[in-house]
Amino acid sequence: MQKLVGISISLVTAALLWLLTPAQAVAPIATQTVVAQSSPDTQSAPVPVTVTVIEPLPDGVPADQTKRCPQYEPILAAHGLYPVQAFSYIAWRESRCRPQAINARWDSSGKIIWTLNRNGSYDSGLLQINSSWKTVTRQTCGGGIDRLLTLDCNLRVARYLLDNGGLRHWSL
Repeated sequence: MQKLVGISISLVTAALLWLLTPAQAVAPIATQTVVAQSSPDTQSAPVPVTVTVIEPLPDGVPADQTKRCPQYEPILAAHGLYPVQAFSYIAWRESRCRPQAINARWDSSGKIIWTLNRNGSYDSGLLQINSSWKTVTRQTCGGGIDRLLTLDCNLRVARYLLDNGGLRHWSL
């Protein structure tokens, strides 16, 4: 019974905090299912309880959920890209949620003829990883810069960048 009481108090506390926080400042970021046993001596089945965790949005991330890529949030979390909402917004802003996005054009001989970057580099994939990270891409993904167009490689290199410099690699 104590476990259920603890969960009930936690739910009430979460609900009160939600009510006291302006709606535009928070958004659900995770749903967790908790299995609680009413008491150790009963024969009743565990009761699943679904809890929505509410956290403030990171600075610079708009409350408008259409400016994020919610379909990629579970995989962003699985790759350890936190805060997930920030990376979801970066994915929307940088690639409009397209894992195959690239900000350059090449001529028929393979020479870059257009790029958004002044230094001649280009950005690839969901989180628009810069082509200057070719050594990290090779070490992390076992191949060339073209691997950044695969979602797994793009997110693995993004995790490397996050671990080595934080969010400064992207602007919010």
